[in-house]
Amino acid sequence: MHILHRYLLKQFLRNLALCLAVSVLLFTIIDFFDRIDKIVGEETTIGSALLYFALKIPITIQLMLPVSVLIATLGTVGLLAKNSEVTAIRAAGVTLFSFAKPILLAGFALSFIAFGFSEVVVPYCSRKSHEIYNIDIKKKDQKGRYSQDNFWWRSNDKFFTIDAFDSRTNTLHDLTALELNKSFEITRRIDANKANWIDNLLGWSMNSVVDLHFLPSGEVVREKYKRLPLPIEQEPRFFYDLELEPESMGYFAFRKYIDKLHGDGIPINSYLADLRSKISFPFVNFICVLVALPFALKNARGGDMSAHFLSGVVIGFAYYFVHSLAIALGRAELLGPTAAAWAANILLGFVGVILNWGAEAP
Repeated sequence: MHILHRYLLKQFLRNLALCLAVSVLLFTIIDFFDRIDKIVGEETTIGSALLYFALKIPITIQLMLPVSVLIATLGTVGLLAKNSEVTAIRAAGVTLFSFAKPILLAGFALSFIAFGFSEVVVPYCSRKSHEIYNIDIKKKDQKGRYSQDNFWWRSNDKFFTIDAFDSRTNTLHDLTALELNKSFEITRRIDANKANWIDNLLGWSMNSVVDLHFLPSGEVVREKYKRLPLPIEQEPRFFYDLELEPESMGYFAFRKYIDKLHGDGIPINSYLADLRSKISFPFVNFICVLVALPFALKNARGGDMSAHFLSGVVIGFAYYFVHSLAIALGRAELLGPTAAAWAANILLGFVGVILNWGAEAP
């Protein structure tokens, strides 16, 4: 049995690596042709362009891994079934669960690996690819547009906004700070050309500062400074997280981001479904194995293998549809965040269990 398990696992991992490599290559080629006109138009260096697409590979792996697991399972078990090897194994009294145990365990392990991958590798590569695209390719730092829309944050009775953040030099560009009283009237406004991060001890230092004080009498006191400290608790890492799309954040970084929004008084209910999905989505790798097994084994009893293969792929892609729909309902607060995040896993997992139960029948 151990020899059989090693053989099956080896075939599965080989097919998985092949499927993942092909899917990532196709996805990268499509992305390349989609962006090539913008890259050429900006006269980008070849090195920057190649590094940009290389940094997007981990993000593509995260997206294509479940599909690759699905196809690898269908291909591995389906080929054994087509060659009547599964029939011989079942005739020897080996149950489906015992036979498929190494693939099921591999799918379960891949779920945890995918979660760790999305926590460590994907956020870093997303940030760096975002930086290269906006600074080296689009040159938004030279145009004063390297930022998100509404790039602002709140700290107690103060509101801050910046036009751009350069993560390579840790510099905030065109910073404005507004201080409000209890009646939400502006009592002070600070404008700075830029603010540079010094270190953890000294924090931020603003350059070319204009400090406006709005007195109750209506008078405005204007003061100018060449340099002035910026007393905020945010470190550069805070702005790295703000650069990223929520889809590219890891669970812990996204939770920290949501906690910050909550502390600033911003409603966070629409974000909770996405946060929960950071945990639920990696487990689709195990679900894909569970669903693919009975479709791959159908050929052992006769029938068109391609039809069963196509049926399994369709069900696998249905996960993305159900998951996206449930998350959208969660964002609209029409479905609880936990239910929205796990709905597709539970539904497809239930289908997989029923199909495998039927596959055990003689």
